[in-house]
Amino acid sequence: MYVQFSYPLDAKNVLMPGGIAGPVLRPRSRMTPAPADNEFEGVRWESYNNTSFIDAFVHTGTHVDTAFHVSKERPNLGDFSIADFVFEQPLLIQVAKTDQELIKVSDLESHAAKLQESDLLLIYTGFSRYRESDPERYTMRQPGFSPEAAEYLVSLPKMRCVGADIMGIENIPEGRKADPPFPAHRKFLLSGKKFLILEDPNIAPLVGKALKRAFIVPLLFPEAEAMMVTAFAEAI
Repeated sequence: MYVQFSYPLDAKNVLMPGGIAGPVLRPRSRMTPAPADNEFEGVRWESYNNTSFIDAFVHTGTHVDTAFHVSKERPNLGDFSIADFVFEQPLLIQVAKTDQELIKVSDLESHAAKLQESDLLLIYTGFSRYRESDPERYTMRQPGFSPEAAEYLVSLPKMRCVGADIMGIENIPEGRKADPPFPAHRKFLLSGKKFLILEDPNIAPLVGKALKRAFIVPLLFPEAEAMMVTAFAEAI
């Protein structure tokens, strides 16, 4: 069976940090008459078809970061081929973490043999239980990866992507205060290895399942530093 592990991009499911506006599907034409509470200008009402624009921050919901996110010159989305979004050896592990705790190398060492063979690592911390019940806690007090854990994971021979059930891969307020900022991002993305970070995935539906393959598919805007994705896994 196939199991989706990305959040839908609707108002019910999207959670944005720092007051960033969520995505908007803006009508260009509609086959219906204009509603009395119409909030959009310039729409062709009673048209022969329905067409839309989408206005969205590329770090919305479940998304991938590339090195261009934290560098002026490193690879952007256009440097990845379609094969780079297919993972033949995904690994899911559970590492329980709460507010602002770090995922450390010591949390990963017991999985070392499997990690050596894996191209995608998904970590279920359990912190995603706060995404709906306490969104401020989820966005501002999230756990994250230590720079040392990031360095360890990116050094693994087959590893190409890492994500956990948290807003990003490091706590946003703490990452901003560091010098240089966002050290875990930099360890993952600026090693010289073509690498993707998966942020804000919905990993809970995968827990307890054996993963055979995984697909993390972005909108292919080549110049983008990041992009929203549809992520799903073949599982048993």
